[in-house]
Amino acid sequence: MTQPSDSDVLRRRDTIRWDDAVQSPINRDPQPMTDTIPQPAPSLNRIIRIVFWAAGLGALAAAGVAVMAASSAGWHGFVFLAGVAFVAFLLLYALAAGEAAARFLGTRPAKEAGGQSALAFGALEALPDPVLVTNERGQPRWANAAYRTLAHQAANLGASLTPPSADRIWAGAASSAIYRLAKAGANQESRIEVLGPITLSDGRAQVYQAHIRPMAGGAVWRFVEAKDETSTLSQDWAELAPVGLFMADGEGRVLAANATLRTWLGVSADAVLKVKDFLAGDGAKVFSKSKGQDEVTRLDARILAREGVESPVTLIIDWDDARPPRARVVVYGLSSTGAPPGVAQAMAPMTGKAGRTFDEMFAASPFGVARMDGADPESALLEDANPALLQLTGGAALPASRFVDLFDWSNGQSADEAFAPALAGRGEPVEMRLKAGADLRDVHLYLAPARGGKRVAYVVDITAWKELERQFSQAAKMQAVGQLAGGVAHDFNNLLTAMRLNVDELLGRHPVGDPSYQELQTINSAINRAAGLVKKLLAFSRKQTFRVETLDISDTLSDFSILLRQILEESVRLDFKHGRDLPLVRADKTQLENAIMNLATNARDAMREKGGGTLTITTESLTSEDVAKAGAPDPKEGRWLAIHVTDTGCGMDDATLGKIFEPFFTTKPAGQGTGLGLATVYGIVKQSGGFLFASSQIDVGTTFTIYLPEHIPSKEEQAQEIQDKAAAPVEVKPADLAGRGRILLVEDEDAVRAIAAKTLTKRGYEVMEACDGEEALEILEDNPQGFDLLISDVVMPGLDGPGLLEKGRELLGDARVVFISGYAEEQFSHTLSSDLEISFLPKPFTLPQLAERVKAELTLVQGNSEG
Repeated sequence: MTQPSDSDVLRRRDTIRWDDAVQSPINRDPQPMTDTIPQPAPSLNRIIRIVFWAAGLGALAAAGVAVMAASSAGWHGFVFLAGVAFVAFLLLYALAAGEAAARFLGTRPAKEAGGQSALAFGALEALPDPVLVTNERGQPRWANAAYRTLAHQAANLGASLTPPSADRIWAGAASSAIYRLAKAGANQESRIEVLGPITLSDGRAQVYQAHIRPMAGGAVWRFVEAKDETSTLSQDWAELAPVGLFMADGEGRVLAANATLRTWLGVSADAVLKVKDFLAGDGAKVFSKSKGQDEVTRLDARILAREGVESPVTLIIDWDDARPPRARVVVYGLSSTGAPPGVAQAMAPMTGKAGRTFDEMFAASPFGVARMDGADPESALLEDANPALLQLTGGAALPASRFVDLFDWSNGQSADEAFAPALAGRGEPVEMRLKAGADLRDVHLYLAPARGGKRVAYVVDITAWKELERQFSQAAKMQAVGQLAGGVAHDFNNLLTAMRLNVDELLGRHPVGDPSYQELQTINSAINRAAGLVKKLLAFSRKQTFRVETLDISDTLSDFSILLRQILEESVRLDFKHGRDLPLVRADKTQLENAIMNLATNARDAMREKGGGTLTITTESLTSEDVAKAGAPDPKEGRWLAIHVTDTGCGMDDATLGKIFEPFFTTKPAGQGTGLGLATVYGIVKQSGGFLFASSQIDVGTTFTIYLPEHIPSKEEQAQEIQDKAAAPVEVKPADLAGRGRILLVEDEDAVRAIAAKTLTKRGYEVMEACDGEEALEILEDNPQGFDLLISDVVMPGLDGPGLLEKGRELLGDARVVFISGYAEEQFSHTLSSDLEISFLPKPFTLPQLAERVKAELTLVQGNSEG
C-alpha cells in the first residue's frame, strides 16, 4: 500500500463525498441506522421495575412485623418473618446488581435478546472497519474489535472499561474534523470527514474517512481506510474541480465546501461559512426559498469573491429529502483566479446552450480584457470580462452592461470621436478615462475584431505612468523656471548695480537739502526692493552663494528667537521645543535663518485669519529610515536633524498643498505677495542637501518640516574653525576711502565696469579694465605680479571668474582677490568656502561698499608687504 503524500492529505482534509454530492436525486444516502444494536423490550423493563418495587416493599414489611410483633407471634413467627425478609432482600440485591451490570456493560447481546440481536452484534464485532458507538452526550459506549485494535496501534491505548474516544486517537491530527463530526452527531445529523494521517505501530501513515450516523440515544461512528489513490479519486476531483461545490443545510449553514470555492472566497479550510456570507444581495433569500423543490434549481446570483469584489455566478441547487434537508450546490462562473470570465461555461448539460470562456492566458493577464456582443463599441454590451478589468472598474464590468458606460465622458468628447482612432486598424491605442468606482483611472484602449463580427477590447492601466509623466513635466518646468530665474536675476543684478552706483554718484553731487535729493532716495528705495526680489529668485534657482559652516541648531535658534519674536504679532505665541542629542549640520546660517523666518511669516499670516494662535518650532534627531518614510528619495545614511515649524492657522486643502512650492504661486490677495517665499525656502533647503515637506489640515493648521543631514567635522575642520575665529579681524570702516594701488577690474557689464572704475580712479587707485576673463588673462600675462588687487565678476561669457583665478593664480602673486556677483555657481561656492584669501562682494552694492572693501583689502596687502 502506497503511503499518501502531504499534499494528498491536505487535499483530502475537510472535504465531502462529492461523488455522492453531485449524483442524481434518485441516488440518496441510506436512512440513518436506528436498529443496528438491540435494545431491551419496553414491556420487559416495566415488569422488572414492578417486581423490584414489590420485593422491596415486601422485605420492609416483613422486617417491620418481625421486629414489632415478635413477642406476640412467638419464636416460630419471628423465624418465619425473618426468612421472608431475607429472601426479599436477596431478590432485591439480584435485581439491582443486574440493572447496574446492564448499565455498565451496555446493551450486550444476550440469549434472551433474540437471535437477530445477537447476529447484529456479531456482525459489528466482526467488521474489518473500526466502529464506535457514542451516547447523546458524545461519550463512548461500545466499540468493536477493529476499533480497539486501532486505538492500541495508533495511540497505545490498552484495554479499559470503556473504549477511547476518537479525539484521543486522532489528537492533533484532525481535531477540527473530529469536532465537526461530534457536533453533527449531537445535532442528529450525518457527516463525512477525512481524518489523518496517523502513524500506526508498524510505521504506516494511514488516512481514514470517518462516517457518523445518528441513532436512538446516540450515534454510530465508522472509520474506513483510504487504501489507495483510486479510493479517493472522486474526492480529489471534487476538491480541485474547475467549479465550486458546497453542501448546505436548510438554515443556510455550509456543511462542506471544496478547495476551488474556498479559493474563490479567499477563506481557509477551517472557516465556518453561511450562504449569506458570500451571496450578495437577495441571493441568500432566494437560495433559502428553493428548499423543498423537487427539481434541480438554477439561481443567477453574485458572489463576494476575494477583496470584496462582486462577481456574477450561476448556482445549480439540488435538495434531498433527508431530515433535516441538505442542498448539494454547484457554482459556475468564476475562473481559477476568483473573478468572472463568463457565466456560461459548463452550462450546456443544464441549459442546452454552448458554453464559452476566455483562455487562461487572458484570465490571468495583468491588463483588462472584455468581449463585446457586437462590432460597434458605442452600442455593444459586455459578454465577458477578465479579472483585471473587473478590478479596474470596481466591479462594474459585468455581463450585459454597456461598454461605453465604463468610461468618463465629462470632457465633452463623443464616444464616436473617442473610439475612432482605435477602430482605424492601425493598432494604436486611445487614451481614455476609466471609471473606477468613485475615482477615475487613465487607460490605453485597444480595440480588435473577433469572430462572429464581434469585438474585443484591451484596457491597459497607465495611471502610474501618467502620474510619472506629470511629475517629470513639473520637474522640467521647475528646472526651466529656475534657470530662467537665475539668468534673469544675474542680468537684473547687473542693471541694479549700475543703477545703484550711478545713484550713489549723483547723491555725492546732490547732498541733503538739494532739491533732487528726495527723488534720488526714492530711486534708491526702489532699487533695494528690487534687490530683495532678486535674492528670492536666486534662492529659488539655488544659485546664491553659500558661506557654509557647522551649526548647532539649538544655539542658532536661541540667538535667532529674539528677531523671530519681533516679526510675530502679539496674538501669536511662540514656543520652542528642543530635542536631545541633536546632530550638527553644515549650512549657511543666514540663509537657514531666512528660511525659518519665511515659514514663520507665512504662519503668522495664516493664524491672523483666526485671530491668533501658537507657532511651535520643534527640533529632533532622526534616522535616515525616518526621513525615507517621510517621502525623501534615497536619504544619506546616518542621523538627520528635523526642524518642525507648526502653526494653528486656517490650514490648506490638498490642491493648494500640491502647489505651494511653485514659484509665483500665492494665496494672498493681489499686491500682498510675490509667491516666491516658499519657493525660496525650498531652494535654500535643497542647496543645503536637505529635504522640505509640508502637511496641512483645514481649520487645524500646517506643519513644515526641514530635514538636514548630520555633519561630523573632522579634527582639521575643528582646528581651522578655531583658527579662523581667532584670526578674524574686527571689521572697522576706514575713515578715508582714498588709497593707492593697482587694480584689475573684470566685469562683462559695461555700465557697472565704467562707474566702478570711475569711482575707484577718483579715490586715487590705478585701474585697468577687462570685459571678460580672456582679456583679463592677457593683461595679467603682460603685467606679471603687477597688480595689488583683482576685482572680478563671477559669471561671464567665456572664461568666468573662478576659471580666471585658476589660470592666473601664479601671475597674481600676492594680489588679493574680490569676487562680485549676484550669485555664484556650485564650483565657485566651493572655491569661496575653501579659499580664505578670496573676498566676496554681492551685487548690487553701493559705491561706499565697493570703496570700503577695496581699502580693506589693499590695507592687508600693504600690511603683509611691510611685515
